[in-house]
Amino acid sequence: MEKGSEQLSGEKTINLPRQQWRSNYNSTALKTLERVDNKSKIPASETNTRKEKLGQYLDAIDREVVNNFRVFDSQEYPGVRFPHTSISVRQVVGFSENSSVSPLTYVIFTPFSPPPGGDADDVMNAVYDRVFSVLDEVKRHPNQDVAVHVLGLPTSKWGSVSEEWVGDLKKGVVESEEGTHGFAQHGKLYAEFLRTFFPQNQTDLQNMRIRFYSSSMGSILASETAKQLPEIWDNLRVLVDVPTGTHKPTGKTVKLPFIGTLPLSAKGLQVIVGFGSEARLRMWFDYLVKTSFGDKKRAREELTSALLKRGIVPHESKSEDALKKDAFLQEIKLLIRGTPFDTDDFRSYVVQGMLDPATVDFKRILFLMKNHTPNKRFFKFGNRSLGMGINYTHWMDRGRWLGKWIRSIEHYEKFARKI
Repeated sequence: MEKGSEQLSGEKTINLPRQQWRSNYNSTALKTLERVDNKSKIPASETNTRKEKLGQYLDAIDREVVNNFRVFDSQEYPGVRFPHTSISVRQVVGFSENSSVSPLTYVIFTPFSPPPGGDADDVMNAVYDRVFSVLDEVKRHPNQDVAVHVLGLPTSKWGSVSEEWVGDLKKGVVESEEGTHGFAQHGKLYAEFLRTFFPQNQTDLQNMRIRFYSSSMGSILASETAKQLPEIWDNLRVLVDVPTGTHKPTGKTVKLPFIGTLPLSAKGLQVIVGFGSEARLRMWFDYLVKTSFGDKKRAREELTSALLKRGIVPHESKSEDALKKDAFLQEIKLLIRGTPFDTDDFRSYVVQGMLDPATVDFKRILFLMKNHTPNKRFFKFGNRSLGMGINYTHWMDRGRWLGKWIRSIEHYEKFARKI
């Protein structure tokens, strides 16, 4: 249903542009909500009301993603670029005027995704969850904004890589000294971009609250980016789910035909096999995953069409696609190699799936059997990190938390009707 004028926040009604794009997670969330409500025997009229309200907010977030979609060209790595977008939470809830003050800023890093994936459409479930999680911030500070930035991968449809970039990734696969791995490149790339919108004034920068969020491989990208930004460590929190590939490299390699040099790491191979096995099972048997993946091609084609109207053209060619595939292969090798997660320099909060097949080991199973109590910490944390285990596997999809999203909307709108 196309909308022109919508009312999202009680008394505020604004004219919104025609819906250009809906993510695959948008329709999946609404289908899942209806399915869950049917099982709970909630009346159809109530389900339809809930679906309509949630759909309005999801559409508003999708509009922000398209309207603010950009591509960043790196100066430090010539020829390398990545897509990014941002969401103004004030715009989502219906404020017609912008606020230049954003004391809280979220940065979401895109996790593991084969080319041409790796854009905002691959992480919209996390985007929705973050926006709904901060509605309370807008309620408490209605004159200020909350910005959510989403960083895509250089190997994505609108990104690009260079031969030098791929060459440095290959070097990182076999070099074992600290700081010589390929994901440090990603950290420098994203830090270069983030410095373009952080306040130049030190006082303004210190007044910001900055949150990095991601899951799986994106956790490594968040950690490596944070390492490059010591100026924000005091007001940064890194929030990650099921970090993958965070084991310590062994420094050993093996050369295989057709594949080339590969790190020799039992833990690293478990990451790839465990993640791949669960992903395949989820695609076969998990309704939410099956539905969202089934809609992804359509959503990506519509996103491409919407962006082409704004002159934003995908970076695609035979040579470019070959480079991206090579870079993606090196990233898999880097996941096998391992990248230690920084738990000392900045405050980090780690949620680890107790039954995650990509990271679970016999030692952890014994620990869980011996200490089966809620909120047991078992992630190896340092001076500034807290780790918590929950009984989830690797596919810890926040898109399942529809009840929480709807409650956040209801709490916000109850407040909005009073002002």
